Amino acid sequence: MTADHRVLRVHGGRLVVAERRLDLESELDAAAAEGFELVDSFAVDDNVYLVLRRRG
Repeated sequence: MTADHRVLRVHGGRLVVAERRLDLESELDAAAAEGFELVDSFAVDDNVYLVLRRRG
């Protein structure tokens, strides 16, 4: 079994502004449609990183 990973960087302020939050939701919806699921997250400074995985 193989797995593909994708990491999305989310600036902290992006989650506060409604338009940017909608953009993030769209990105996550598109990734989910490609078979990716959220498996981890971590923060560095004011950025949040979302780790997505798709099993192949």
